[in-house]
Amino acid sequence: MNLTGNLQRLTCLLWLAGFSASGHTVQTPENWQPWHHSDLFSVAYQKRTDQPLQIRVTGQWPGISAKSVINLLNDIDSVPLWVKHVSTVTILSRPASNQTRVLTHFDLPWPLRKRDMLTHACLLQVSKASYLLKIRSVAEPAPAPGVIRIEPVTVQWRLTERDNAVEIDYQISADLQGGAPQWFVDKVALRNTRTSFNALHELLQTQGVRAQPWALVPGNTCPFE
Repeated sequence: MNLTGNLQRLTCLLWLAGFSASGHTVQTPENWQPWHHSDLFSVAYQKRTDQPLQIRVTGQWPGISAKSVINLLNDIDSVPLWVKHVSTVTILSRPASNQTRVLTHFDLPWPLRKRDMLTHACLLQVSKASYLLKIRSVAEPAPAPGVIRIEPVTVQWRLTERDNAVEIDYQISADLQGGAPQWFVDKVALRNTRTSFNALHELLQTQGVRAQPWALVPGNTCPFE
């Protein structure tokens, strides 16, 4: 069962996400159930019949910019520092300056089978201080023989800069496929989401303020909803 749980460390993967909170109070409709609250962030979830668990993380991180978050999410060398069992991350293409296609491989412990995830990310500028990163799974090219594809994947990050802080609203829904018991998968997914966001915040603090260009240049169009 512990090995099966390792799968859920994938659910917090990098370029998946969404933001829009006041402070770091979770502002969700009634069907969002609170699960975790700390000074750094809050985690809520909702579960619909026969649908993957949907997870939402909200928080306000002082001294951190939206650009630093986007750049870290797109830093393929840093992914293993906050997401376990990632073997390789490859940028396949950049369809536009605000878009990227990424293939991520996960090398999980026996007896679990290898997974991959093929995603298309698009960064939008909503206002002068607000950005929206959308991520969706892509079907082609097909996974290699013996590799299970994580799909469908829907991720959204909304990042809003205010008072020298970034407000984060992250939402994700991802079907890991395979035959793991769904109740157990959901439970571990929540725990590992909390772990990954703690690690992400620590990395952002370690990096500090850097004068770097955007890894993705915020745009005003996206090829998907």
